[in-house]
Amino acid sequence: MIISLTGCYSLFAKDSSSQKGLLWQIDKPGLTSSYLFGTIHSEDSRVTQLPPIVDSRFKQADSVSLELDMSLSNMTKVASAMFFVGEQSLDKLIDKALFDQIVKAMGEYYIPGMLVKRLKPWAVIATLSTPPTKTGEILDLQLYQKAQQLQIPTYGLETIKEQLAVFERFSLDEQLIMLKETVMQLDKMPAIFDKLHELYLQRDLTALMRFSIEYMHSSSDNQALVDAFYKRIVDDRNVRMLDRMEKRLQEGNAFIAVGALHLPGDKGLLNLLQARGYQLSVVY
Repeated sequence: MIISLTGCYSLFAKDSSSQKGLLWQIDKPGLTSSYLFGTIHSEDSRVTQLPPIVDSRFKQADSVSLELDMSLSNMTKVASAMFFVGEQSLDKLIDKALFDQIVKAMGEYYIPGMLVKRLKPWAVIATLSTPPTKTGEILDLQLYQKAQQLQIPTYGLETIKEQLAVFERFSLDEQLIMLKETVMQLDKMPAIFDKLHELYLQRDLTALMRFSIEYMHSSSDNQALVDAFYKRIVDDRNVRMLDRMEKRLQEGNAFIAVGALHLPGDKGLLNLLQARGYQLSVVY
């Protein structure tokens, strides 16, 4: 769900030439081909207007799997979990200058100050780590809606509880450290988002990962926390999502869409799938 990801140097794939492409065909003897598609949190028409080959594979799929079931009820639960319960509030945890900076930044996301002070630190980090949207119709949501319109069965590779646990497992102090570092980088974020879009549109997964790794390590003074963040938000989730998608792969003709940064690297889904005996080939 967060574009700005961290990493460690062992993440780079041994064969970087195999790490370029957004749509991959997944094959294994005896199974009908399935497809893995890398997404980005964006409503940019260059992203959401699927290339014909991607659109064709999507429309012909027997199932569509996303990171999360994006039904309205699920999204409501996610939104609710972002807020403190009880007397706790963000403005009581940080100084006024930092809080004022956050309120100003969150205004770009149409979130008023009265709501900002009720947000948990991780919720602010997650919000500021994605580009502001005008419609909210990001690629993953559009894929979910299109699948619903086409009456293609949809599945979530994770539960809400599992996704939220990625953030909630960090202590409040750790969340506040990451929040302060995120705010310190706010002036750089537009350029960061532009670069991520550029690399995504070039379909260069290795470059996308390398840029994200370099940015995250250069923007934090706490490398141990950065590495822990990456492990939880990428590595651990890759294994879980791989386990969940196997049922769909066994059924065949599945279309699976996850954040593009889950694909590359030694511990990325492309390598993990190959390790389980699947053959992968670039379609787009």
